[in-house]
Amino acid sequence: MTTIRLKVPQWQGGNKPNYFFGSQLLSWLAPENPEQKEFEVPIPEYNGPLQKENGVVGLTRVAATIDLVTEIITKEAPDKIITLGGDCLVSQAPFDYLKGKYGEELGVIWIDSHPDISTPEIYHHAHAMVLGNLFGHGDPFLSKKVENPFSVDSVLFVGLQEPTKDEKRVMQELALNYQVQNEVRISPKDIKQWVAERNFSKLVVHFDLDVLDPNTFRSLYFTEPGVKEFPSESGKMSLMEVEETMKAISEASDIVGLTIAEYLPWDAANLKKLMNSFNIFF
Repeated sequence: MTTIRLKVPQWQGGNKPNYFFGSQLLSWLAPENPEQKEFEVPIPEYNGPLQKENGVVGLTRVAATIDLVTEIITKEAPDKIITLGGDCLVSQAPFDYLKGKYGEELGVIWIDSHPDISTPEIYHHAHAMVLGNLFGHGDPFLSKKVENPFSVDSVLFVGLQEPTKDEKRVMQELALNYQVQNEVRISPKDIKQWVAERNFSKLVVHFDLDVLDPNTFRSLYFTEPGVKEFPSESGKMSLMEVEETMKAISEASDIVGLTIAEYLPWDAANLKKLMNSFNIFF
C-alpha cells in the first residue's frame, strides 16, 4: 500500500494568507515517515487582493490548484493520501481520486463545525463549497472538476454546529442528513455503528481544525486577533474528543484519506513577522 503526503499551502480558498504558513507548520508537526513521499504543491504567496470571479474569490487560482493536485495524484496513483492544508478546498482532488479508486466501498467522515456545502450565491469563498463540489453541487465551475461525485448518504458530519439559514436551505435541497452537535457530539460508538450499517470498508476523513473549541485551541479562524464577530458558529470539540473520534474511525474501517486543514497559527505568524524586522538576522 502506497501512501503519499500532499502539502498544499492554499490560502486563496479562504482568502486568508496565514493558511499558507499553517500548511508549512502542519508538515513540520506531522509525524515523520520516510516511506511516505511528500509533495509540495506550488502555491503563490499573498501579493495583493484577490478578485471575485463569477461570485467566487480567487476562482481561477483555486481551480489551478485543483488541477495541480490532480496531476500529482494521477501520476503517483497512491492507495492512501494525507493532505496538509491550507484551506478546506484542498480535500477536493484527493477525495475525488479516492472515490474513483474505491467506489461504493468509500465513506466520508466530515469533522468540521461547518457543512461546506455553500454556493456562490450565499458565500464567496471556495473553501465553504468543497463538500458541495464533491456532491456535484457547490460552485458550478469547480464541481465540474469532480469526476467521481459522492452521494449525500455517504457522509457523516462530526462536530457540526448550527448551520446558517442559507446552509440549511441547501442541505434541505440536497436531502442531506445531519445532526447539530452543540450539546451532545456524535460518539465513537455512533460512528462505528454508522460505518457498519453502510458497510464502508474504506473511509476518507476531513479534519477542519475549526471544529475545535477556540477557548482551548487558539490557532483558528475564530481566534483571529482583533476580530470579535464571525458569520458562522465556532467549534466545540476538544483535542481529546478528536483523538477518540479518530481512534473509533480507524477501528471501524481503513482510513485511506486524511485531510487536516485551516490551521491559522496567529501567534507564530506574528512572531515571524516581528523577527523579520530584526536587523541582526540579515
